[in-house]
Amino acid sequence: MLEFKGTAISTGYAIGKILYLNNSKKNIPKYTVTDTESELKRFYEARNITSNQLSILNNRAIESIGSKNALIFEFQQMLLNDNAFRTFIENIIMNEHMNCEYAVKMTSEHFSEMFANLDDDYMRERSDDILDLSNKLLNTLMSENNTSSNKLNITEPLIIAARELYPSDTLSFKKENILGIITALGSFTSHASIISRIMGIPSVSNTGAILERLNGRNAIVDGELGKLIVDPTEGMISQYKSKKQRYEEYHKMLNSQKGLPTQTADGKKIDLLANIGSIDGVQSAIDNDAEGIGFLRSDFLFAGRASFPSENEQYIAYRAVSKAMGRKTTAICMLDLPPDQQDGYFNLLSKEKNPAMGMRGVRLLLENPNLLKTQLRAIYRASAHGKISICIPMVSSVSEVRSFKKTAKEVRDELKREGINYDPSTQIGIMIETPAAAVISDILAGMADFMTIGTNDLTQYTLAVDRNNDELFNFYITGHKAVLRLIKMTIQNGHKAGIPVDLCGDLAADTRMTEKFLRYGADGFSVVPNDILEMRAKIRSINLSEKKTK
Repeated sequence: MLEFKGTAISTGYAIGKILYLNNSKKNIPKYTVTDTESELKRFYEARNITSNQLSILNNRAIESIGSKNALIFEFQQMLLNDNAFRTFIENIIMNEHMNCEYAVKMTSEHFSEMFANLDDDYMRERSDDILDLSNKLLNTLMSENNTSSNKLNITEPLIIAARELYPSDTLSFKKENILGIITALGSFTSHASIISRIMGIPSVSNTGAILERLNGRNAIVDGELGKLIVDPTEGMISQYKSKKQRYEEYHKMLNSQKGLPTQTADGKKIDLLANIGSIDGVQSAIDNDAEGIGFLRSDFLFAGRASFPSENEQYIAYRAVSKAMGRKTTAICMLDLPPDQQDGYFNLLSKEKNPAMGMRGVRLLLENPNLLKTQLRAIYRASAHGKISICIPMVSSVSEVRSFKKTAKEVRDELKREGINYDPSTQIGIMIETPAAAVISDILAGMADFMTIGTNDLTQYTLAVDRNNDELFNFYITGHKAVLRLIKMTIQNGHKAGIPVDLCGDLAADTRMTEKFLRYGADGFSVVPNDILEMRAKIRSINLSEKKTK
C-alpha cells in the first residue's frame, strides 16, 4: 500500500481503479511556411471547429454546473472571436512565415501571461481558460479530437488521473463515470477545481505521485484530507466504504434543506446569509441556497494593487454581485484593508507595529475622504441594479458613524444632481467588531438600520489575543463568557431600538452555539456558503418555545 498527501480540492471519497490520461504538453512543431494563405485557411477552419466545440461544451456545462459557471466557455468563445487574439496569430503566420500551430502556441502564451500578471484574482484565473482554448485549437490543428479516445471509450466508473485538467476536460466525461480526480497540478481556485466541487467529484492535487505509473491500479481518493491511497488493503477499503456511505447520507440530508424556509421548529424566521470575499463567491452562495449576501468583503478589489480601483471598476463589480443575487440583499462591507496590505497606495501609511489596531476600517476611510466618496458612489450606483446595503467596519465611536453618514448623504446629493440613478432606501448598518462598539451599542443602534456582529474581531479585541498568531492559539477562546456577554448585550440593544442584529464570522457558524445565539434573540447568521445548509438544518431543529434544560 502506498499513501500520498496532496491538496484537498473537492471533498468526498472515491474507491476504484485509476485511469491515467496522458495529456502532457504537446511538442508543438515549428517550421517556416511559404504559402501563408493556406496556413491562414488552416487556422480559420480550426477556429470554426473550435467554436462549434465551445457551443457544445457550453450547453453541456449549463446542464451540469449551471449557467453562471458556464460563463467559462463564453469567455473562451469571446477570446476566440477577439480581434486582438486573432490578429496576433495572423501576424505570426503572415509576417514571420511561421506555421499555424506555433502561432497559436505563442499567442496563447502571450495572452496567458498577460492575464496571469493582472491584479484582480478573477482575471488572473482566466489565464488557465486561455490555455484551455489553446489546447482545443492545437488538438484540431494536429488532427486530434478535443476529447481523446480514452475519454470517449470510458464505459465504467473510474478514478481519473492526469498531469492537469482544464474545465473542458472534466465536462467531457459523463459524471457517473468519474469516481474521483487526481492531478499533479492544480490550485483550489482554478476553474477545473471549482467545477469538480460543483459536480461533487472528490478531487486531490499535488500528491507528488508519478501518476502515469498508477494506471490500472486500485486506489482511494480522500477529498477530505487530501490523500491518495494506492493498492489499499481490504480493511482500508472497508473503512472507506463506511466513510463514503456516512458522507453521502449526510450530504443527502443537507441537500434536502435546499428550498426550505430558515426557521426554528416553533416558527421563528431567521435570516441565513453568505459571507463571500470576491465575485467568485456569488455562485457558491446561490448553489448553497443563501438568502442573501450578509457580508461582501470589498477588500478584494483593493488588495495587491499599486493604485486604487476606479469608481467605475468598483461599480461594475458591485453591480455584478447584486444583479446575480436578484431580489436578495447584498450587504457590502466598506474597505477594511489592514495597513500591511497598503504599501502600494501612494505611501498612504508607514509600517505599523500593530496593524490590527492601526489605521483601518472607518478610520482609514474618514482620513481619506476621496477614497470614501469613490467607494460610496460606486455602491450607490450599483444599488440601482439590485438590493444593496452598506456596512461600516471597525466602528468604535459615535462620531465615526455620524461623519460617515454625513459623507454618504453628500454622495447621494451629488448623484441626484448629476441625474445618476441609485436606490435612496439603501440601508446603512454598523459592524460591531470592537468592544467599544458593543458597549455603546445602545447609542449606535439608534444611528443604524441594522447591526452585524463580527465575531472574529470582537473575540480578538475583547481577549487582546491576535487571532492570526499561532503561538496564541490556546488563548483565543471562542465562546469566551466576556464575548458572549457583549454579543447578548448588542442584540438586546438593537432590539430596543427596533433594528435587526445578525452575527457573522467563525463563531456565527459554530452549530454548538446556534441555540444560545437564537435564545439571545439573534435575527440572522452570515456564514461561508458551504456552512449554510448545515446551519439551516440546525436552526430548523431548535424549538425556542421549549425551556432549555441544563
